[in-house]
Amino acid sequence: MPTTAVIGAFLLAVYCTWNFASKLKSVNYLPGMRPPFSPLGIFGVIIPTCWWNPGLNWSWDWRKTNYFNYKHEVISIVPFIGEPLYYTCSPSVVRQLLKDERKTGLIKPPEMTSAVCTWGQNVLTANGDVWRRHRRIVGPSFTSETFDLVWQQSASLYEDMVRAAKWGDERVTIVRDIGLYTRSFALAVIARCGFGLPMPWSDPNVEKAEEEMSFSVAMEWVERTMIPWSVILPRWSHRLPSKWLRDMGHARSSLAEYMSKVVDKKAQELSGVKNHDNNLPRGDIFARLVTAMSSSGKINLDKEEVIGNTFSLMFAGHESSMFVLAATLGYLAIYQDEQEKAYQEILAATPVDRELGPEDVGKLTHTLACFHESARILPPGTINPRRAIDDITVNVTSPAPGVITIPKGSGIMIDLLAVHHNPEAFPDPDVWRPSRWYGAPEHDLTMFGYGSRVCVGRKFAQVEGACFLSHFLRDFKLDIELRNGETRKQYEERVMGNTRHSGLAFGVRSVDLKLIARK
Repeated sequence: MPTTAVIGAFLLAVYCTWNFASKLKSVNYLPGMRPPFSPLGIFGVIIPTCWWNPGLNWSWDWRKTNYFNYKHEVISIVPFIGEPLYYTCSPSVVRQLLKDERKTGLIKPPEMTSAVCTWGQNVLTANGDVWRRHRRIVGPSFTSETFDLVWQQSASLYEDMVRAAKWGDERVTIVRDIGLYTRSFALAVIARCGFGLPMPWSDPNVEKAEEEMSFSVAMEWVERTMIPWSVILPRWSHRLPSKWLRDMGHARSSLAEYMSKVVDKKAQELSGVKNHDNNLPRGDIFARLVTAMSSSGKINLDKEEVIGNTFSLMFAGHESSMFVLAATLGYLAIYQDEQEKAYQEILAATPVDRELGPEDVGKLTHTLACFHESARILPPGTINPRRAIDDITVNVTSPAPGVITIPKGSGIMIDLLAVHHNPEAFPDPDVWRPSRWYGAPEHDLTMFGYGSRVCVGRKFAQVEGACFLSHFLRDFKLDIELRNGETRKQYEERVMGNTRHSGLAFGVRSVDLKLIARK
């Protein structure tokens, strides 16, 4: 018996050694990390980032020394357990890969986007002709009419938020975790403007009863539990007698039922209207999705795809905005000189005979630069995954000029966090410096992505951000509460460096603000 065990252990060791050597050979021995688990695998996700496990947070926690101090544009991560992957921190390599993905031979890996496909195929996860079909339906919805509505509803929701929170009642107010408010704000904006849902302001500090499970509560549950439900927990565990699992399942079923009902209701309202009809509002995203169900041509969607697009756009839209808005307010509170520049710009941009409007966004250069710089330092989407469907070659300049061949079938991770902390592209990358973005053309706003699959809601987010920030800074001066002996730089490292993942997005964990009423 002992002899059998020894032989078995020996054979297992031989197999594991051979398997690991095969993985190293598959990446042509490209330098990088050799951890026990893949950062994107089950164990890599649930075990915190540490010296032996990169985990989900390695790109942030090790951002100052990643990629061999950014001397290697492409590295490999070859785990003992899991798939070997290529990672890049180079804007040049990313542009080569994503400029035209059809020609490059890249797709979004279905196994890495399954969490967002739970409700149906959508514009964020589809590939090839399916993606182009979705894009042709969704893209035309983002029009000047949409952006006018975004400004109008953002301004209205901001006033509702301030009134409900009673921030204007006192000269000085301390707000604990401003991200709770930016979350409610961003979700309501996308719900109202993108999908015509009459979502009222929801106070984030009011407890909701379990049986209430409103749309906003269900969205929050799904957002918070997307990774454990879709990635970590096996399906059989969903039926275990656990209150947490029961609430999680209840949230998903409530959200699915709600979205199915609103799609059916919208379909009845739009009965007989086609996507090309002039009666269809150009800025109504939801209407375009629903009318695509009744289209008899090639550009159509089934009900599951309508729900999939509704969920993915709403989910991605509000998660990204909530994190970037919270971070921007935090940085403005730390950097008083940059805040004063934004405040003076807002005053100068405001016409004497009316309030600021969407037509004034172009005047808010510094305010938008603050928004963009926060999204650079803390990009909501840290990883943009791709898989090579053909052999791909990319030109690199470091550690030495040359060509790297990425074999067919390989996983390629666009490390957007590392790209935006690469000192070759962004000198002093840890410094919050809004002036980086003065005069930057749209294609250089890489926090919204690269190439043909750049974020479809980019302008939506910019208008929303400009409206929210201009109203906030018009009414309040922002400041922070320092601990005894703490400097502003130390506060920045402690608070802005404390990050988290929520759903599929990334951002600052919690920012407390001191609001000083300007009037």
